[in-house]
Amino acid sequence: MKKIIVVCLFITNTIISQSYKDGVSIVQYSAPFVIDAELSLKTFKDYNTYTFYLDKNPKIFDKEKIKSLPTVCLYNNGELILKIESGISLKLPENSKKELEKEIDKLLTNKF
Repeated sequence: MKKIIVVCLFITNTIISQSYKDGVSIVQYSAPFVIDAELSLKTFKDYNTYTFYLDKNPKIFDKEKIKSLPTVCLYNNGELILKIESGISLKLPENSKKELEKEIDKLLTNKF
């Protein structure tokens, strides 16, 4: 019985941990102390958007090797397409939104 529970938990965790990368997904990795430096993901409401906070999801930060806060990643069906990091300034580059839009346009153009 214990083996079945462990296997079910593993499968559930694996499925959930990958779901945030399904389709065209924009994931923002952040922390409460840099909320003012985050990119508004409202513009990208037509896509899968997620924000993970270091204090609530430390395992995801380790798994994705997030070193700077905030960091924004664009995924397409699990593949990392673009990673925008803030660096030591704790602010994303000014052109972050445009870079995301440009890469999404490329993805959508190549899709057809």
